[in-house]
Amino acid sequence: MRIGQYLDEQVKSGLKGDFDSGWKISEKLEKKAPNDPRAKFNRGWFLLTKGKLLDGHRAMDAGRQINVFGNRHCGTSAPIWDGKSKGNIMLVLEGGIGDQIHGLRFVDYIKPTVIACSKEIWPLIDTDIQLVTIEAAGGVDIQYWVPSMSAVTILELEYADIKGHSYINKTAQPIKDRIGIRWSGNPEFEHQQHRLFPANLMFDAIKGLDCISLQRDGGSELKPNYMPQADVTDWTATRREISLCELVITSCTSVAHLSAAMGVPTWIVVPVLSYYLWAMPGIKSPFYDSVTLFRQEKYGDWSAPFEKIKQNLSQLNIAA
Repeated sequence: MRIGQYLDEQVKSGLKGDFDSGWKISEKLEKKAPNDPRAKFNRGWFLLTKGKLLDGHRAMDAGRQINVFGNRHCGTSAPIWDGKSKGNIMLVLEGGIGDQIHGLRFVDYIKPTVIACSKEIWPLIDTDIQLVTIEAAGGVDIQYWVPSMSAVTILELEYADIKGHSYINKTAQPIKDRIGIRWSGNPEFEHQQHRLFPANLMFDAIKGLDCISLQRDGGSELKPNYMPQADVTDWTATRREISLCELVITSCTSVAHLSAAMGVPTWIVVPVLSYYLWAMPGIKSPFYDSVTLFRQEKYGDWSAPFEKIKQNLSQLNIAA
């Protein structure tokens, strides 16, 4: 069997939730093609499922060679930080908006003097640290820099070292029993098609409760008429709307990361083949104390997570 065929079979195994078979393929590929970047990247995800955060990230870093992990080089002539040397450090937030929000957690570990990120999330960063756009990162005078999606590798962190506390402040007091809902993410995401579920499953689960829509762009047209639309025109407005919620229920999107980073109880609907941050089995995540994961149990069938969401909602003292 060719390398490509092994990789295709591995993805199929992952989508079906047959992680044992996927891992066996990883072991075969490690012998057949130890330097193949896609094989190493995939192996990294399986290592995460086994509780090996550092080894998993070291392997996933190979994905940079094929543009499936992190961003391209930011353009600075400074070297990547070794995790120990003293000097001015720039933290470069990578990936989509959700990934960048997650990357902010490493500020406490790295103590950077500069943060480079998308300008639209600057209002979320309550700090005196200098902020620059990613496009301007190459011209900043620093001694070292850290690509955020490699921070775990640079800092040599394991799951036990991760702090799951909130790191973005709320900007309003929550309204009793209010729930924020988002049912789909960015259609440009590589595996977005695997995490799409019928929106009616979400609407049925929360029917009769005080819910507001945190959805924007694609999927907004599906919002039921009875559900008010929150102001999500920018991240300042979205931050306030999430602050007003006692609970957020969402697919794996930037809203999930912002809500969780703010310490708002956040229920995330996760596909069988999950985003790498949710690869560790179970319903909780070391990365966010406020997160509960509702996992799809069978590819193509989303009934299980929404049945559990309904059960959990029924156990909360929420007024209809």
